[in-house]
Amino acid sequence: MKNSKKQIAMKRIEILFNNALSNVNNNPGLAQRQAEIAKKISMKFKIKMPFEISSSFCKKCKKFIAPGIASKIRIGSKPKSIRITCSYCNHTYRKIISQ
Repeated sequence: MKNSKKQIAMKRIEILFNNALSNVNNNPGLAQRQAEIAKKISMKFKIKMPFEISSSFCKKCKKFIAPGIASKIRIGSKPKSIRITCSYCNHTYRKIISQ
């Protein structure tokens, strides 16, 4: 019973996240709300969100940042890394690329 609830919750998280990505240009408030609901569902059912979903949230202000719309993405050269800057709080964090 618990496993089926987690599967339904995971499907719902994916649907909400895809809807948030499609609504981010037309209605950013709705996209923000859909992403918040997806995050709350994952916390309630103790489901770890996939990397592509969890990397779309700011690590400081916890808001949904659509790639390229509400964030700046830069590629670093010295240590190969991706720098993501949130447009809401200007927090920058790095993802180091291993070779």
